[in-house]
Amino acid sequence: MKRYSIDKSSILLFIILGIFAGGVVLLAYSLRNNAVERAMKTDRIVNIAVIIDHGGKPASTQLFMFYPANGRGALLDVPGETGLIIKSLNRVDRIDVLYDRSHPQAYVKEIASLLDTEIPYWIILDESELVRVTDLLDGLQLFIPSAVDQVGPPAVHLPSGALVLDGDKTAQFAFYRDSSDTEADAAARRQKLIQALFRRIGEDSSWLIRPDVFPVFRSAIRSNLSSDSLRMLIPQLSNLDTDRIVMQRVTGSPKMVDGKLLLFPHYDGELVRDIVKQTLNALANSASNASEQSIFTIEVLNGTPSNGLAKRAAEIYQSFGYDVISIGNADRDDYEKSSVVAHLSSTDEAKTVGKVIRCSNVSVQAVAENDTSASDADFTIILGKDFNGRYCSH
Repeated sequence: MKRYSIDKSSILLFIILGIFAGGVVLLAYSLRNNAVERAMKTDRIVNIAVIIDHGGKPASTQLFMFYPANGRGALLDVPGETGLIIKSLNRVDRIDVLYDRSHPQAYVKEIASLLDTEIPYWIILDESELVRVTDLLDGLQLFIPSAVDQVGPPAVHLPSGALVLDGDKTAQFAFYRDSSDTEADAAARRQKLIQALFRRIGEDSSWLIRPDVFPVFRSAIRSNLSSDSLRMLIPQLSNLDTDRIVMQRVTGSPKMVDGKLLLFPHYDGELVRDIVKQTLNALANSASNASEQSIFTIEVLNGTPSNGLAKRAAEIYQSFGYDVISIGNADRDDYEKSSVVAHLSSTDEAKTVGKVIRCSNVSVQAVAENDTSASDADFTIILGKDFNGRYCSH
């Protein structure tokens, strides 16, 4: 029987290859963490998918866009029922069908593809972890406009008002459903939770990074951020202006597909990609006015014979985070050009509002103090025949 042997030169080659492979892995890990460190030192925006897990499914998925240089941030709500063609499955389905708590990379990658932006990092909290983190932070402050009293299961009892909720109450707030809620209401509640969480982390940042506290906090969440990266991120959140976080969401048309109700993003996702692109540009513009971070109120009026244009424009502006307080018909239906009228703001701010639909026809119309017929909105948008349902043609 022939005997095989490995000579010393082969053993040495294997050792060299092993050292080389280990070096490549270490280098990749170092580069990733160096990239986080550079972002923390203000030279770029950090994109993080923040997922609240309930029963093995994402009850809330928010793209958190944060620019440490100026403390500006935004949240984009991605509903689990968002419908799209999932190439890896070769079918149309809900985006959350890809979610796997242990390996969320495919889910996050699909969201990144939908939004056409990189999302290199993710943070996941399930119900028990949310309770642990909330109690570690001594509660989250949340405003509940009306008392919630549901028998269950599970039972939900939340009083109204501005409250500091402990872990169990925060979990009730996070996961209860109200049949009267619109999708906008549900998205707003999901975002309020993340907003409150980041506020408390920022307030307690110096305490959280203490050597005796940080390991407890780190063990309560799942994330692909390394411990060093997370330790660098926490103090930066103390600079986050949580009161002015821009709140946006994926909007679309609901349709039944194979017995499932799916939400197909407007314009094949073009709208939400525009939202992300403009948001990232605005966050990175350190010269932007504080007013650009405000939530403006808008009324949309249809100045054409075409039905439904005001509703379409309203959905677009709501997706961008504006508060549309009314829609209706203009004083006539033969407007050729769309226009944006600012009532309480400047021409520059009207131009910012107009950019959403590529409308350059802007003006300022001051509201007289005793004019009871004047609009209560900051801006009035009058749609003309140049508006095609998404943009104004030129």
